Amino acid sequence: MTAERQVRVARLINGAACIAGAAAAVPSAYVALLTSVAAGKPRTRAHHSSGSTRFVVCMPAHNEATVIERSVGALYAQRYPSSMFSVHVVADNCTDGTVHVAARAGATVHERIDPQNPGKGPALNWLATELAEIDFDVLVVIDADTVADPGFLAAIDGAIASGASAAQGFYGVEDPHGSTAVGLRFAAIACRHHLRPLARNALGASSGLYGNGMAFRTDVLHGRRWSNHLIEDAEFQIELLLDGHLVAYVPDAMLRAEMPETLDGSRSQNERWELGRIQIARQFLPILILRAVTGRRQPRRVYVDAIADIVSPPLSVQALLDLTAVALATGAVMVRPNRQNRVLLCSGLVSSAALVAHVLVALRLVGAPPEVYRSLRSAPRAVIWKVMLLTRIARRPDSVTWTRTPRNADEGNTQ
Repeated sequence: MTAERQVRVARLINGAACIAGAAAAVPSAYVALLTSVAAGKPRTRAHHSSGSTRFVVCMPAHNEATVIERSVGALYAQRYPSSMFSVHVVADNCTDGTVHVAARAGATVHERIDPQNPGKGPALNWLATELAEIDFDVLVVIDADTVADPGFLAAIDGAIASGASAAQGFYGVEDPHGSTAVGLRFAAIACRHHLRPLARNALGASSGLYGNGMAFRTDVLHGRRWSNHLIEDAEFQIELLLDGHLVAYVPDAMLRAEMPETLDGSRSQNERWELGRIQIARQFLPILILRAVTGRRQPRRVYVDAIADIVSPPLSVQALLDLTAVALATGAVMVRPNRQNRVLLCSGLVSSAALVAHVLVALRLVGAPPEVYRSLRSAPRAVIWKVMLLTRIARRPDSVTWTRTPRNADEGNTQ
């Protein structure tokens, strides 16, 4: 290789390393901040429950006959006065035995038939009109494949009594031993649903909403409607934030949902989440940036946190960015071992270490079983799977719609 060609190659590699390093460094810094805050935060003491909050628990369900009986039963096993809550299932365009099974379990069932307007958001809006005559203080949304711990309502009651207007419980994974895919999802949710909201609340920001285990005071819901957005919970949380309402994370309000036993089993769900995140960024980033500059209604750090959360890529994409940055920086050092390239390499290694620490601290905080740690050996395959999924979304975004995620119990169901 001629000297001139060597210089051109060196410049090309160096430029690519700088771009990859910069792309990885920004979300990595946010991840490192949240990890350090959560790791140094002592276990939050549960707020005292007075049992005085009147709850309405709403459970949207579409063909959930195989799982809904257990979900409703867990709610009636709550350590909370039975006279202070009621369970309402909206059977949304169901064609199986959901209505019968939910009623048999003790829930009040509202059957909705509107095949032209399906989805969780429209179902919740419709149910709200059905509940107009009921007097209650807080509305809770729990998915039909979810088992709430016996102390769930008491923990939410304590948070509301302490001043929260909106709350999010710890939405975890049931049976992390089921498969490698479930173990990987357990790790991702430990980061997304526990470590991050724990740290975000500690920083004085909004914890976020995750679609399951959400609670809202009636005054907060007044005049609001759920959209049919691909991730209506994230959209709702930002709308609350812009109106001055922060979501409180309540780690003691625990509930667990089953996860697909294979990566492909969660494909439609992941497509909806990732395309929804892109749409949320387009919709809200400009106004959040403006609020971060002006500091209107909330301290600037609240909006900066929301911006950082929106632009942070999935863990798998962050891992790919880090590995790419390290590989390019290594090549740059080999071609031209100067100080700048060594700094790029060190930066990539630090970013990679921050991501690893993020996952390991999250798993420690939730007391993950050994099987979950072992599942991390399959993380490279999951990264490739996610990148391929994002590529499909980029090529055919119009093909992504709301689709019910298959339940593990569906196979062989005779209901």
